[in-house]
Amino acid sequence: MTTTTANKKLTKAHIVVILLFIGALFAYGYYEVVLKTKLNGATLIDNPTAKAINVKIDGQAYNVPANSYVAVELELGHHKIDCEAYNIAGQDLHLDPTEYGVINPTKSKYVIYNIIYTKKDLRDQFKPYQVEGKEVYSLLGEPEVSTALFIPDRTLGKGNIDTKEPSSESYNKMNQDYAFLTKIFRLQDFFEFYDKNNK
Repeated sequence: MTTTTANKKLTKAHIVVILLFIGALFAYGYYEVVLKTKLNGATLIDNPTAKAINVKIDGQAYNVPANSYVAVELELGHHKIDCEAYNIAGQDLHLDPTEYGVINPTKSKYVIYNIIYTKKDLRDQFKPYQVEGKEVYSLLGEPEVSTALFIPDRTLGKGNIDTKEPSSESYNKMNQDYAFLTKIFRLQDFFEFYDKNNK
């Protein structure tokens, strides 16, 4: 009688362990297939110009259509890039401090700007800065204009150029007054976003 009870308990314990193991496998698979790219962001070869370009990174060729971008998978660290249209031949490409961000073979201008989300009136705390001759206001320092070959996404996926209108849920909570998100913009997209959200 005791042996039968022990066997039943053992069987129930085995079932629980097996179910937990299956659940863990399912969760890991869901993370790898669905969540990983959302959480970790993307590496994008961007082409904001009016003509398609051909780019090679570590010998792998990519055609990037006009006014578009192509997502690529690259490891953190050192790579080689070629883009004949912009006289880039075997140039060093360093993906650092993250592999996620914008690869900029056209050497176009991008703006890195801290977007503020708040329900309070903080206008008196914003300071004026110049971005390409236009006055813009910022709470968290001067907007950065960059033509670097690689512009890292400091948010690891929340603030890259493929996110046009970031959700307020993706902002970093600074204090009870506001939250912020450091976002990369193409230059023209930045002015459009700024004008739309600062009327």
